[in-house]
Amino acid sequence: MSVQYEIVTAERAYLALRDLMSSDVEEFWCLALGPRKEVLGTKMLFRGTVNSCLAHPRDVFRFAVSMNATAVLIAHNHPSGGTIPSMEDLRFTRQLVTASSMMDIPLVDHVIVASQGFTSLRKEGWVRFEQDLSVAIRSWEAIDEMSSRGH
Repeated sequence: MSVQYEIVTAERAYLALRDLMSSDVEEFWCLALGPRKEVLGTKMLFRGTVNSCLAHPRDVFRFAVSMNATAVLIAHNHPSGGTIPSMEDLRFTRQLVTASSMMDIPLVDHVIVASQGFTSLRKEGWVRFEQDLSVAIRSWEAIDEMSSRGH
C-alpha cells in the first residue's frame, strides 16, 4: 500500500496502523519512510499467535531497500491489550537498531499498538535509537545480560 502522508510522531504512526492490525493475533508491521518521513509503503511482515510473533531484521531491511526507504518505523500489536514491551520486544528492537546502523537506514521508532492505546519505545525511553554502532552493541549486550539473570 502506498500512501501520501508523513509519520513525524508516534501518534501518527499509531493512527496509521491501528485499523490495519488484527486484534486476535500479533502482527509485525514495517513502514518504509522517505526523506521527509513520508510513508513510501506499509507491509505486514509477520503474523504470529496470540502472544508471540517471530520476526527477523533481514526481512525488515529487505522491505526497506525494496521501497528505497531512507528510514523505517516498526510496529506490532499486543492482543492482550497491554502496551508494556516484553524483554523480547526490547531485544529485537536493539537488534534492529544495530542492523539499521550498518544498513544506514535509521530505525526511527518501535510502536506497540493495543486496545488501551500505544507505546512508543523511543518516546517512553525503553530503547535508545542512536546510530552509534558501538553504543548500540553495548546496550544490546546489557539487555541480553539482564534477561539471562532473570530480570
